Amino acid sequence: MRLKELVLGMAAAGLGLGLMASAALAENLRVLAWDGYADQDWVKDFTQETGIGVDVVFIGSDDEIWAKIKGSEGQDFDVFAVNTAQLQRYIKAGLVAPIDVAQLPNQKQVLPRFRDLSAVGGVTKDGNVYGIPFCFDSIGLIYDTDKVKTPPASMTVLWDPQYQGKVLAYDNGEHNFSFTALTLGYGDPFHLSDEQMAAVKDRLVELKRNVLSFYTTADEAQQIYNNNDVALIWANYGQQQLKALQATGAHVAYVNPSEGALAWLDNWVISKGVRDKTAAEKWINFMVGKKVGSELSERTGFGNTVTETGSAGADDKLIWLNDVEDPLKRSDLWNEVKASP
Repeated sequence: MRLKELVLGMAAAGLGLGLMASAALAENLRVLAWDGYADQDWVKDFTQETGIGVDVVFIGSDDEIWAKIKGSEGQDFDVFAVNTAQLQRYIKAGLVAPIDVAQLPNQKQVLPRFRDLSAVGGVTKDGNVYGIPFCFDSIGLIYDTDKVKTPPASMTVLWDPQYQGKVLAYDNGEHNFSFTALTLGYGDPFHLSDEQMAAVKDRLVELKRNVLSFYTTADEAQQIYNNNDVALIWANYGQQQLKALQATGAHVAYVNPSEGALAWLDNWVISKGVRDKTAAEKWINFMVGKKVGSELSERTGFGNTVTETGSAGADDKLIWLNDVEDPLKRSDLWNEVKASP
């Protein structure tokens, strides 16, 4: 009997420890992030600093983030990363919680352009803060320094006749209409009138005559560049694209145009289903510290919101991506542009 009682006691103790471990795991901070946004060494440092465990799930598309957050009504994750344009749909759907910026001392140390959150489009609503900027990249211009001797100042260089057949452009209707609208001086490149849309389309037809090829991925652009006489690249993948080209020995440089460069901005946000808001805010505060910011840029090539990088100088004008007036219309018009003689 004593042996049986001992075995049962040990089993019960084991079960108790297992339940405790499960409970501890269940209380870990649940993070949904892009690859490169929650590296293992940062997670380890965060846990050592705060005592908070972290479970990370990585995602590969905006649609996947939406499916995971919307599918559980925000109950499966505590904090996640999303860009300013996408954040709007989460706010409208009531899937994110306001962030108490007073609990983020590191926010006081970020770069000036990210310090006043009311001036960063898309992260606040009705006086509440829903997103804390974490990393970004501009969509600028890559130029071959052997073929373009004077650094270009504007995207209008893509239309220069001397570069006919030497331009690589990105195959995307939304972005192409937006950046071309900026070159025409339109104040809001994301919400164009019918008249403005027609003017942009005509301008893009002109651009097509200079374009050697349209690309969809950075690897594709790199292959075309390496095998052809290319002088200019509309760099949808920004500094990351530049670094990849330079790694192959290409003599290229990067510039953000004077009329403004389209740019994406990813933010940390807190899910409506957050279990421990204090823990989530500690995570965000940790991630906007200088150590993570500088290492993020070194590892990915992206700009961070804490330290200066090549993605944008202090005086560069960045136009944060936003929802457009009619994605389907832009897509249809872009197909007409590509089909034009």
